[in-house]
Amino acid sequence: MPRPSRVLPLAVTLGVFVFAACSDPDRTAGHFCGTIATEIPLLQGPFTEPAQIDDLVRRYEKLNRITPLAIEDDWNTLTELMKLASDVDPNDPNSRQAVADAAYKAERPARNVAIWVETTCGVAMPDVIGVEGSVPVAPPAPGTPTTVP
Repeated sequence: MPRPSRVLPLAVTLGVFVFAACSDPDRTAGHFCGTIATEIPLLQGPFTEPAQIDDLVRRYEKLNRITPLAIEDDWNTLTELMKLASDVDPNDPNSRQAVADAAYKAERPARNVAIWVETTCGVAMPDVIGVEGSVPVAPPAPGTPTTVP
């Protein structure tokens, strides 16, 4: 039977190896900055086609997996906003309002992320405009003037 003094160090060594193999991906600022620098051009809107919007959501999710802890919660808020915006029904006022509410709540996290990315990575986060695509506008009622006097 092995002596306890030899079993414990072996168990600790194996545990560290297993933990390292299963741990989160590299969440360092350097890794994130290198990745986001290449992603920035692909995060710029407007996005109007469903495939473009789905691609944008996938990019935010990919970055979410490597976001440093310093901005993890804020980036997650932005990722959730992108997901919600990608599912908006432009014909449903409640759906549009839910996105507007989420965008309002994401204002401060977006600012925090933008400041962190600019100061840490040296790149500017783009504004995301039109993620939900265009919102249809009802034509004016018959007889309604279309010009302002």
